[in-house]
Amino acid sequence: MGNMKFFISKNGIEYYYTDKFLYAKKKGQAEPYKLALFDKHFYKLRLYNRVPILEIDGLRMQLVKDFKSPLDYSKEITSRLRIGKNDLALDTCMGLGYTAIAAAKYAQKVITCELSNAVLQLAKWNPFSSDLFAGNNIELKQGDVASIITGFKEKTYDVVIHDPPRFSHAPHLYSSQFYSELFRVTKSKARLFHYVGSIGKESGRKIENEVGKRLEAVGFRNIKFEARLQGLFFAK
Repeated sequence: MGNMKFFISKNGIEYYYTDKFLYAKKKGQAEPYKLALFDKHFYKLRLYNRVPILEIDGLRMQLVKDFKSPLDYSKEITSRLRIGKNDLALDTCMGLGYTAIAAAKYAQKVITCELSNAVLQLAKWNPFSSDLFAGNNIELKQGDVASIITGFKEKTYDVVIHDPPRFSHAPHLYSSQFYSELFRVTKSKARLFHYVGSIGKESGRKIENEVGKRLEAVGFRNIKFEARLQGLFFAK
């Protein structure tokens, strides 16, 4: 198997890795297969500090700067949101599901949404995402959260984690219209986190200020930017 190294064995599948890819080998299979696919864009899994991360067209989808791994990032977000055992949480953009899984350790139930078939397939392949499909207190809805959210009842969620793709890929998830829907479906005193990234920093643009103004305009309050987490905490 060349320069591949053994990673872990889980649910009867052996996982291997190189610097650039993660591989899986089922029992009876001659060679491991690469956990990557093409669907208009190139999607793949690779390891970062021994945790699988998602890359799309070579761009890392998880924030790992100042963190040992994306698991630590998710743990910090969910801890800061003070999720309780009676809380219903909405994770708007699942990805590999690390934040949904972290939230589910505390919440009564987590609803998580994912638009991309490719990302969903990689999550199914990813050994660290298996709790998403265990049938416990996580419910996966496939589709664009901007459409899915219109079907939710008013004042449903106690906690929201909104971690959308970068603005250029999904501008509607940064819109006042979508924020109005978030306001509609959250309960009084709901706690929310919105990842915004570091887009435009080189040119002096502060996307967190633009987003903060839109959130405030629809009624959210106590909006605070956390540079280390590249996102905004706020409340209803």
